[in-house]
Amino acid sequence: MRVVLDTNILISACWTPGGNEWRVLSLAKSGLLGVCLSDALEAEYQDVAQRRKFAKYQQCLALAIGDISAIAVRVQPQSICKACTDPDDNLLLDCAAAGGAQYVITGNLRDFPTAWNGIGVINARMLLDQMGG
Repeated sequence: MRVVLDTNILISACWTPGGNEWRVLSLAKSGLLGVCLSDALEAEYQDVAQRRKFAKYQQCLALAIGDISAIAVRVQPQSICKACTDPDDNLLLDCAAAGGAQYVITGNLRDFPTAWNGIGVINARMLLDQMGG
């Protein structure tokens, strides 16, 4: 299964080691979950990781971004999605479409449609439930 991870998934994984988002990241790092990544999304990860409010987690975020970058399927999406009011959220759906991902995984479900062009938008708990645990 291929997914796109919202930046908030990486942040939550660093905030709560062992939590649902951390488990999703671990599944990706182990190869049990495929991750799609575009240059624009990686730049978004880097930008958010440098924000002062996440200073305490910068080392963890740098490692998470490096891990995802190393294992991800690289895609070059078209900017076609206009389903979200925030262009950064549309970026995730465009990345998913370009990579053939089944899901965007986010902690902010309210910012997205429940599905777009056959791509589901779910949170970490929902993904884990679908994967059986």
